[in-house]
Amino acid sequence: MAFGANTTGDTTFIDVDTPYGPLRFKVASFHPKPKYDSISVTPLNSEHEEWIAPRGWEGDLEIIRTDATADNFFAQWEADFYAGSPSMTQPTTITETIKETDGSTSTFKYTGVALKLTDPGKRENGKPITMQISFTAKRRLKS
Repeated sequence: MAFGANTTGDTTFIDVDTPYGPLRFKVASFHPKPKYDSISVTPLNSEHEEWIAPRGWEGDLEIIRTDATADNFFAQWEADFYAGSPSMTQPTTITETIKETDGSTSTFKYTGVALKLTDPGKRENGKPITMQISFTAKRRLKS
């Protein structure tokens, strides 16, 4: 739901499509960040100049464990890796869909995604398990 003229996190929806099929997570937070390279040059006859080039994206997904989807995915990926299977050489895509305050929808696709389970979550009596997945992506494209 939007808060006044502001977009809030609950108006953002995340879909993850992998070579193993789509993953459906209960996403608690999604934090994408662009990566850049910069080259600084100071010519003798001019002021300092800086060139900035995009170098992909990185980010974090925080998910609430509602079933074994994430655990099964990473267990299968690890088993395939050690078996020499090329399944994960095919890219993963993350689709971010945002319902804007004016009722329109914005969709962004993160392509060439590599996923990494960074924290499978603390198992504690009576508390939800929150898992952390980090990712890198080659591009972020508006759909």
